[in-house]
Amino acid sequence: MPGGEVTGREAERIEWDVIVVGAGMGGGILGHRLAREGRRVLFVEKGRSTLPGTPGTIRSAMPEIAEPQGTRSKHTYLGTLARGGRSTDEITDISGRAPKRFVPFIGSGTGGSSALYGMVCERFFVDDFTPRQHFADPGESTVPESWPISYEQLAPWYSQAEKLLGVRGQPDPLRPEAAGVGLPEAPPFSPDNQPLVNYLRGRGLHPYHLPMACDYTDACTTCQAYLCAKSCKNDGARCGVLPAVTEYGAHLLAECRVVRLESDHTRVQKVICQHRSDMLALKAKVVVLAAGALATPVLLLNSRSADWPRGLANGSDMVGRNLMRHLMDWIAVWPHAGNKITAENKEIGLNDFYFIEGQKYGTLQSAASMASLAPLEMLMNHPRWTSRALRLMSAAARPIYNQIVNGGLVLVAMMEDLPYLDNRVLPSDRPSFDGRQRLRLQYRIHPNEIERRKVFLHQIGEALQPFRTLTLRQGDNNQTLGHVCGTCRFGTDPMTSVLDPHNRAHEVDNLYVVDASFFPSSTGLNPSLTVAANALRVAEHINTAHFAN
Repeated sequence: MPGGEVTGREAERIEWDVIVVGAGMGGGILGHRLAREGRRVLFVEKGRSTLPGTPGTIRSAMPEIAEPQGTRSKHTYLGTLARGGRSTDEITDISGRAPKRFVPFIGSGTGGSSALYGMVCERFFVDDFTPRQHFADPGESTVPESWPISYEQLAPWYSQAEKLLGVRGQPDPLRPEAAGVGLPEAPPFSPDNQPLVNYLRGRGLHPYHLPMACDYTDACTTCQAYLCAKSCKNDGARCGVLPAVTEYGAHLLAECRVVRLESDHTRVQKVICQHRSDMLALKAKVVVLAAGALATPVLLLNSRSADWPRGLANGSDMVGRNLMRHLMDWIAVWPHAGNKITAENKEIGLNDFYFIEGQKYGTLQSAASMASLAPLEMLMNHPRWTSRALRLMSAAARPIYNQIVNGGLVLVAMMEDLPYLDNRVLPSDRPSFDGRQRLRLQYRIHPNEIERRKVFLHQIGEALQPFRTLTLRQGDNNQTLGHVCGTCRFGTDPMTSVLDPHNRAHEVDNLYVVDASFFPSSTGLNPSLTVAANALRVAEHINTAHFAN
């Protein structure tokens, strides 16, 4: 079968060394390392396989653009998303007066969200590992004084992850520790980016080329938000799952949703899955959850039993709480009159506003062209746009749309949000009748974030003052879930955390979590490299602690 796949019944007959639930950045990298060490590894992935040789995969564009006819009815829309590596989950936002249901723009399938990511793989600041001191008034936030591991402890794993993912870029001038990392050079700034880089440097600021997990093949477009057709995007699938199954004997069970874990008081006994029309009971010595910071806590909460009345590994009542997602606002900038930027441009990093007068805010990055961020075709090719008249309006709207929107270079202002107990994910209150994952989300912006966001955006606005800009305020939008984290935090105290410093559940001997659920703070930077580095760290611990003999 393609990509080392097994049938459900074949997987059920084997007692695996390790079952990895989820094949994204955390699960893919951890599974690869354990398979390389000779462990029998099974990836159980809810989404489709998009590994080479899998027919029907949509690459080179977002599925709404690549196959517009397939997205105009609900019946075909979800299947089209799945073939493009996108999630078909349904989330109900219960934060406001009325619930709002939506399908999140996140990844699902081999590679998870890393298959869609913009490939920024950057180390956290040293000070990110001691977060609470950098917020003047954290209020009711549960942001800790420190992570249970330090930057120095994670640094060797950062180096391994950078090498495995082929990260290239420049050191951040504002971080002394970045100078010694020694990443390979990235290509020069593009003609679209260089004028803005020159301007920022002239203002005494410190732009640099973002560290990117990209091979930069000829005509590389960095394919943010869709699957890569050139095999130059280094993600959890290409660098983790694929070599694990083709070189080290791991196996993949795709289109298989784990619905609960059966456990006694101290160990997971069975992984219960729905694989197409079959229900399976899989067994492993070690179970690793890497389904993402939305699905992983919901799986634990759905695994209630007499031993675990509040959900598996939830003696602390922290599972699903402390949800963070970053506050991301998009700022289009036109560095000079007549701009006609249409190519992807994820290159510039700027951390001059990461710390302002001792308080922490976030980063500014170039993200894309305005045309690729919000293409009219994507807005129109959606099942909600069922009226032919509405679709025909796109022809009339296009000249106005192009005049107002196209041509700008898009920057993303990404600010750290703090963890709070009331920001959380919960199981759905409706049964799943079609096999799709359903969950509820509750998230509100607290006074700390409101005030810091004002300062952060004001500082950025002043820096860009000479230019025409257009700000798309998405930080308030709970559908912005690209960097969701924190819902199964690790720590040293079983009363205030779900996982121990090795990412093992405090109360379950053979259960680990390696997606971004483990973050105790979100920091102000992209999470991917830290997820990958930590997965390598945890893989070594699992191999030593569970398979030393």
